[in-house]
Amino acid sequence: MGSKFVSRWIGLTLVVSIIAALDNGFVTTWAALAPAKIWQGEVWRLVTWPLVEPGPIGLVCTCLAIYKFGGELAAVWGDKRLFRFVRHVVLAAAAATCVLTAVFGGAYMHRVGGWALTDALVIAWARQFPLRTLNLYGFAAFRGQELVNVTLAIVVIIALYVGPISMTPELVACAAAVLYPKGLLRR
Repeated sequence: MGSKFVSRWIGLTLVVSIIAALDNGFVTTWAALAPAKIWQGEVWRLVTWPLVEPGPIGLVCTCLAIYKFGGELAAVWGDKRLFRFVRHVVLAAAAATCVLTAVFGGAYMHRVGGWALTDALVIAWARQFPLRTLNLYGFAAFRGQELVNVTLAIVVIIALYVGPISMTPELVACAAAVLYPKGLLRR
């Protein structure tokens, strides 16, 4: 892999998540997207929440997604542009979550994990490489807009079951990736 940003992102996610798994919840509590705490001035939480993956399967899937999708996007976009995209998605998801929980309730929410960014990377990858196929264990193959639609459908269906406020980071990350200007995707 040629991307320093992707390598560092994976390394940081691994280190922070492993420490969080071993420290009795301190890092998870400290880094979580917690709107009530953010409104009280703990603004670092706007960017730290995706670095803590709470379970081993999620950690493996997140790191693989960063490696596959982030790595291929970095090869075309470069590290600076990929970092800008990730920063925009993370901040948009966190800010929208804070505003929506303040308006509709749920400020008690505490979220960690890379699911939102994984969705955004998949969508950005599908938009950047519309003719490439993503084969899911030989079960199904998707490309371009089809992959975008499937990713959105999965997130929306889960949001219907668990509630849209609790899924705000994922919903906003998907929207940010879908609405990301084509001119910035195809350079």
